[in-house]
Amino acid sequence: MITGASGAGKSSLLAALSALGHSTVPEVALAILREQRAGNGRLLPGVDRAGFMEALLLRSIEAHRAAAALPAPVFFDRGVPECVAWMRLMGLEAKSEHLEAAARCRYAGTVFVAEPWPEIYVRDGEREASFERAARSFAPTVAAYVEAGYRICILPKVPVRERVAFVLAQLGGDACGFDSREPREA
Repeated sequence: MITGASGAGKSSLLAALSALGHSTVPEVALAILREQRAGNGRLLPGVDRAGFMEALLLRSIEAHRAAAALPAPVFFDRGVPECVAWMRLMGLEAKSEHLEAAARCRYAGTVFVAEPWPEIYVRDGEREASFERAARSFAPTVAAYVEAGYRICILPKVPVRERVAFVLAQLGGDACGFDSREPREA
């Protein structure tokens, strides 16, 4: 699992891991936003927050299930636990079924975290928030994984190639708390 701040290089890291032949699962929220914008849909956070979050949670659960068929390790760009964090950030109730989904959909015990990184943050057509606003979701996102029992491994703020080497080295060692007996989803 790779999570963290918006615009902190998660998608670039996943693209590089994928280019090396590793199994990856792209960010579900971004896919939903693109689909909704392309089809003039209403499942957008600014239009229907609750609907967007329900769609995000369901699609994240589906992505988790589908990943079971992929060769390990599987690297996810965000996951089910942070859906609960985002619901809370948006002022929505995290219902018992949401919490149960986060408990059922388990990833490897250590989550790679990309900290807010203003030097690489770019506002574009998909990332419209200011850096400060985007960075506000960082702590609640990480807290969701800690609360769910995951260990956190902070990614170094280095070029993508070096981040890839760091992640792959952690899979073979225990510098970030990996247990060689863990499932090999990341």
